[in-house]
Amino acid sequence: MAIAIANNTPRVNYTVAQGASQTTFAVPFDFFDDDEVKIYVDGTLKTITTHYSISGGNGTTGTITMGSAVVGATGGSSVAVVRDVPIERTSDFSAGAAISRPALNEQLDVLTALASDLNDRVGRTLQLNDFEPAASLELPALAARKGRVIGFNSSNGNLEAGPTIADVQSLAAITADIGTLADIEDGTDATDAIQSVAAIASNISTILSISSAITTVSGISSQVTSVAADATDIGAVAAKATEIGRLGTADAVSDLNTLGTADAVSDMNTLAAISTDISSVGAKSSLITSTLATNLTTVGPQIATLQSLASVFSGTQSLTVTVASGNLYGGGGTGNVFYINGSSNPPLTLVRGITYTFDVSDSSVSGHPLAFKDSGGNAFTTGVTTNGTAGSAGATVVIAVPSTGTMPASYYCTSHGAGMGNTIATQTNDIATVATNIANVNTVASNIGTIAQKATVDEATALAIALGG
Repeated sequence: MAIAIANNTPRVNYTVAQGASQTTFAVPFDFFDDDEVKIYVDGTLKTITTHYSISGGNGTTGTITMGSAVVGATGGSSVAVVRDVPIERTSDFSAGAAISRPALNEQLDVLTALASDLNDRVGRTLQLNDFEPAASLELPALAARKGRVIGFNSSNGNLEAGPTIADVQSLAAITADIGTLADIEDGTDATDAIQSVAAIASNISTILSISSAITTVSGISSQVTSVAADATDIGAVAAKATEIGRLGTADAVSDLNTLGTADAVSDMNTLAAISTDISSVGAKSSLITSTLATNLTTVGPQIATLQSLASVFSGTQSLTVTVASGNLYGGGGTGNVFYINGSSNPPLTLVRGITYTFDVSDSSVSGHPLAFKDSGGNAFTTGVTTNGTAGSAGATVVIAVPSTGTMPASYYCTSHGAGMGNTIATQTNDIATVATNIANVNTVASNIGTIAQKATVDEATALAIALGG
């Protein structure tokens, strides 16, 4: 089949929009064999049978079918279809033999297609205009053109090696600065002329001579800013230069070093927290005798116990709750459990008549609501108040343990069961009972003391036996 000379542009370009997909592409030019058609996707040459198949040809147009659809990349993808007829004879006419018209026609078609392909490639190359005199467009030797841009000689227009690529890149990077300098030099930028800089050349020289000091100050600019912000305080300190001088003596430094120890700082923090109480004691200094001082010394080591007793007498107790991994109650292995004041799901002993506040505000308690059950496994809600949501700020669970009746027997997580908690035992508030009968206790103690003073050794022994001693 004869190739159509009027339909002989051996190239077509397609664009696949971003995100779109396309599988088939028309080949609008005539071709003979499948391997004469090349396809490029985003500049990458594809392989026939591996990436695509083609139909048509043998002197006609055709269609390319991609094995996998072309999906448009960001900004779209380009697809180029190009004919590349190999430079070779397709027929041979022997001397004296008859010439086959179809064979001759086919050979001429191939030559026409080949000429069209070459013309397409020549049209895409660097070339002189028809009206210009001859000039050399031959590339300079490899060694002369490596790392350089290509230019044209100013006299004859011949191709030649130009400046280095590195120099061109450096120049491009400062084009804005060059433009600014040009504006300054010709007076376009009237606010910052080079002439003005020239007038302060001596000042610039002075600055250069102290450049190292400027660099040092620049390195501590944040500190300089901080000092400037504290200028008022610095002035106040300067006004106390005499007092500061006193603090600088050897004795004062020694005393300050002593005060600066961890123990001393801790003690001073403790004293600061009770400064109001100290002032109150100071106002009663006349009442403090040597005997009272001795008693305070005795009581001091027992302060933690006294504080605990105070909480009992007050009728309130506070407990901190967190959640972490531990041994599940009942032998269920390990998992998340309640920690009470740092102890892993301990058994609790609650005093009847006392109100206990469980602090459940720690974030670890989120999703683990604390609750109680009685001995029958029923929810225990008598005197129980829940405030807020477990794991949120200010959240608490308060239980006012009743003096009589049904008592709480265990604590647990309403979402994850009894394994997170443990048992609860309750006991009578003996301290409160003793406190309410303290007058009788004191009377008995007084009587025993009187009897002891009057008794003989034998009588004392008998009394001891009578009292169970």
